[in-house]
Amino acid sequence: MAQEMSIDTTEWAAFWERWKLVINQIPGFKEAMLADVGKTMTSEVRRAVAASGVNDPRGRVQTWQNAHMGSGRGYVAVRADSVEVAAGSRGRETANAGALTNYLTAGHQVRQPSGRVKRYHPEAHVTRTRSFQFYKTAAGSADRTAADAAEAFCKRLLGGLNG
Repeated sequence: MAQEMSIDTTEWAAFWERWKLVINQIPGFKEAMLADVGKTMTSEVRRAVAASGVNDPRGRVQTWQNAHMGSGRGYVAVRADSVEVAAGSRGRETANAGALTNYLTAGHQVRQPSGRVKRYHPEAHVTRTRSFQFYKTAAGSADRTAADAAEAFCKRLLGGLNG
């Protein structure tokens, strides 16, 4: 006696069709996730700039901070735009916004007098300016933001597989 066995593979085939569809959608899901993380972190950095005490009544330093996605769409970073901005007295000089942001974030050395004029004594007796470290302040929430985005990404993938 020969026994026959039949297996219904329609659900299995449907799963593999959903699998192919989800695999093709992963780059789009990833890009959307990174864009959301970039928006969230941009607002965190701008909030940290405002709270840092930097003398910026017009909010220019905040507007220079924007999210930039990597060329391979593998990461997102918040940094200052690479634009020339007016610096110095009456806007006669220009400087790169990224360089100015670095000076504010890390501080910079103060030029000491040359010593040629013996009776000159500087009023400020500091060797470095204050550093505001707004990127470091905003980095505290970056881990939580990334974890939340990764969780949402996984849920989106599972939702596509479950149909």
